[in-house]
Amino acid sequence: MHDDSPPFGLHARVRQERLVITLWGELDIYATERLTGRLAELTLTCRHDVVLDLSDVTFLDCGGLSLLCQARNATRRRELRLTVVLQDPFHRKVMRLAGVADCFAVVPRLRDALAVPPGGGPRRRPPAPSHA
Repeated sequence: MHDDSPPFGLHARVRQERLVITLWGELDIYATERLTGRLAELTLTCRHDVVLDLSDVTFLDCGGLSLLCQARNATRRRELRLTVVLQDPFHRKVMRLAGVADCFAVVPRLRDALAVPPGGGPRRRPPAPSHA
């Protein structure tokens, strides 16, 4: 028997007034090509803060980081909060080495992301400096 299912995927559901997007498997350049459209659709049309749950991600490279950055940019434009659930120390190191670790609110467990009241915390960008 041959299994043609991809070694990655995503599932989205609304939970506690947040859009929780669970990603799993190998988030590499191939996954990015396949998941970009679906992730963009979800983050560009949602009305909730977004949680990206990477608890079941087994591999993360620049392709996977690209997905995270796309989600961050989409939620930022809509003034929604994005939280990333990520416990794996290797994946945290990949984010740090790529220089994007400080661009995300990262928590180790989904329950930590859901513990913050919806819409709470900093969401808006600081005002642009005025040039008088």
